[in-house]
Amino acid sequence: MGHRVSGTLRAAVVVSLLGAGLAVPSPAGAAPAEQEVALTSEPAVAEAPGTLVTPFVVVTGANRLRTWRAERAVRQAGGTVVSSYPQVGVVVAYSAKDDFAANVRHVPGIDAVGATRTAKIPVEFFRPRTDVKYTGPGSTAVPPAEGTAWDAPALGLDKAHEVTQGSKRVVVGVLDTGVDDTHPDLSGAFDRRNSISCLSGWADRSVNAWRPTLDGHGTHVSGTIAAARNGAGVVGIAPGVRLAAVKLAETDDHEAPEAVVCGFVWAAEHGFSVASNSYRTLPWYYACDNQIDQAAIKLAVGRAVAYAQRKDVLVVASGGNAGINLDKRTVDTESPVDSTPASRPIDPSCIRLPHELPGVVGTGALDEKLAKASFSNYSATKITVSAPGVRVWSTWPGGQYRTASGTSMAAPHAAGVAALIASTHPWWGAERVKRALLSGATPMPCPALYDPNGDGKPDAVCEPARIGNTFYGAGVVNAITAVGARP
Repeated sequence: MGHRVSGTLRAAVVVSLLGAGLAVPSPAGAAPAEQEVALTSEPAVAEAPGTLVTPFVVVTGANRLRTWRAERAVRQAGGTVVSSYPQVGVVVAYSAKDDFAANVRHVPGIDAVGATRTAKIPVEFFRPRTDVKYTGPGSTAVPPAEGTAWDAPALGLDKAHEVTQGSKRVVVGVLDTGVDDTHPDLSGAFDRRNSISCLSGWADRSVNAWRPTLDGHGTHVSGTIAAARNGAGVVGIAPGVRLAAVKLAETDDHEAPEAVVCGFVWAAEHGFSVASNSYRTLPWYYACDNQIDQAAIKLAVGRAVAYAQRKDVLVVASGGNAGINLDKRTVDTESPVDSTPASRPIDPSCIRLPHELPGVVGTGALDEKLAKASFSNYSATKITVSAPGVRVWSTWPGGQYRTASGTSMAAPHAAGVAALIASTHPWWGAERVKRALLSGATPMPCPALYDPNGDGKPDAVCEPARIGNTFYGAGVVNAITAVGARP
């Protein structure tokens, strides 16, 4: 994409400082210069082990001076600063004090303060992980011959790969549960230099911090994007690109807002071409403007995503697995995730993060017949494209393979096709890549009757939309048109 040269130089400066273990602190008690950029580093955790604390995002003006003032307000209110992102005006903090948020909200220049959990967590959560080993479920499944699983021919992968398998200039970030970079189908594409853990809201560049521990979800997503075409296992949509892991959570759908902010700022600062996001941000399935904590979360994550987009990162996200029309939802029965869920009314301001933020490519899931998967959400405005998402074969930690279903599996297909477009057109910006992704998609008509359970009654109704229709968006992502190959 057109910004890559300057982005690479900027990233090199950031990496060299962090790699040397350096931060850029201000003199004690002194306000920093406006142009100074703070780098995240390991937070100083002073509380006794076992202390229960609440994490927060504190939102202020997007510059170093305002962020420094927010850090000071956090400390004066009895909190601890975990990390600061002056690029987006977000400070990540925690406190054991019940009046912390109220006290910080009263400070001039603070735009919003939001708790990112509804139940307190041990302070150890903010310390670096030193023993990163995968202890999650394994798999003994054997995939079909490379390139023969149903999703590859559905997207025209063989024809597309005759033109290109992707370029090493293109970095696709997998913001997820971590990636097993030792997997034989992933190791050749893996970019260690640009991989981190954002699990606790700060950029942990420790060796192997990006690896999974409890869940292979991120490894599965990664294989769909960039598994090697090596005659074994599975083949990714764009095996020639680089793959960077940004670990946001230990288990799927438990990505905390502070981790998501960290991840998108990292993607923006390190020249990612595409960011693949297959999750919803906890603790609320929908973040609403009329709830003070949720509004702050929505603002913080929204700023981080917008910053990445301004830095030419194409953001792709899963569309969700509730099987509902997102334009007509009125109730949330599954939140909060981290404590006891309760039914609550929701309004149009309530959105899934990051999927429903402006400019994000929301991806719906298809079954083997290229019909909308029964679980896949649909919408006139929030499903941009569709892709395979049922019984998808891909990589799993420990050199293994397995199938998985969900819009989580659809999003990396779209991200991979976007990576092929970026590889074929290296000077295109993210917005132009997005337009090509949509215009090159294969249109899918609304079915006369959508009846996946076979009872003769419609289970959902497909309607025309400004772009395509509510079931499929612009259509099925197409690897052949992405690279300009002839079908």
